[in-house]
Amino acid sequence: MAKLFTFLVVFLIPSIAFADLYKYRSKDGGIIISSTPRKGLKLIEVTRTRSAAKKSTKTMRTALQKPERTIPTYRKGKKKYDRFDSIIREASKKYNVPFAFVKAVIRIESAFNPTALSHAGAMGLMQLMPRTAASMGVKDPYDARENIFGGTKFLRVLTDRYKGDINLILAAYNAGDGAVARYKGIPYPQTRGYVSSVFRWYRKYSEE
Repeated sequence: MAKLFTFLVVFLIPSIAFADLYKYRSKDGGIIISSTPRKGLKLIEVTRTRSAAKKSTKTMRTALQKPERTIPTYRKGKKKYDRFDSIIREASKKYNVPFAFVKAVIRIESAFNPTALSHAGAMGLMQLMPRTAASMGVKDPYDARENIFGGTKFLRVLTDRYKGDINLILAAYNAGDGAVARYKGIPYPQTRGYVSSVFRWYRKYSEE
């Protein structure tokens, strides 16, 4: 059985949101990827990523009066997976969750389709379940702005709950807190694949 990869990326400190990634091999042969140097492990690789952008000095608007759903239109030369970037950046700053991480979740959850609906009832860009959407204050899950802000807020809640462990954050987002608690980690093969896929896109977007 292949060893489970462990990704430990701490999102609690803004200054390391886009930090370099250090790849180690643990004593039991597992792989650990951390955003900070760690002692007692064999260093395999260091991936250099761009430093976090300086925080804007402008006050961010916390609410908008909008009569219609926010669904950005395509612009010439603007690909569908970039058209929500401005909303993602705003939500990222508000809830202190890395832009690249939020965008990676959207990439895997809905492929940037604001009208996506899963068989289980998950809705919109970040595939929010009805109960999650309601608890995050999302009234219209198919409004791009509401969905992204609600999903990013939920990622912030999970980040605090699991102390920045990306394995558990994504496992809970995908499979629920109950499954994570029962299995004491990533519960299902599908969820392991989900975690790996999101992390791969997170690294890609971090390096752009």
